[in-house]
Amino acid sequence: MAALLLRLRHVPEDEYQEVCGLLEENELPFYETQVGFWGIGTAAIWLHDSEQLPQAKALLEEYMANRQVKAKAAYQQALAAGEVRTWWGTFKAQPVMFLVYFLVVVFILGISTLPFLGLL
Repeated sequence: MAALLLRLRHVPEDEYQEVCGLLEENELPFYETQVGFWGIGTAAIWLHDSEQLPQAKALLEEYMANRQVKAKAAYQQALAAGEVRTWWGTFKAQPVMFLVYFLVVVFILGISTLPFLGLL
């Protein structure tokens, strides 16, 4: 019987390709389902044989751990190179727009909470 291995909602294309390649390398037969025209289906990768699910999950966990390590290393490298957008970096790049947006957010939050505080 078929077994659900991975839901594909919010999965990047490169990750999808790598997971499919991993399953093919290990000769685990699988198929993919789409969301469909009305959006009521489940986009997922399914294994044909549910008895292979533990092996596939172990491979997937190892792949995800490696992917996480690579992503953290890439983030740290980008952070060291100054390529990561931070609040402080945004403020330094466009201080006037940052303050305008900040004041708009504070104003909206203030207007939204005044009735609950009994001040309006």
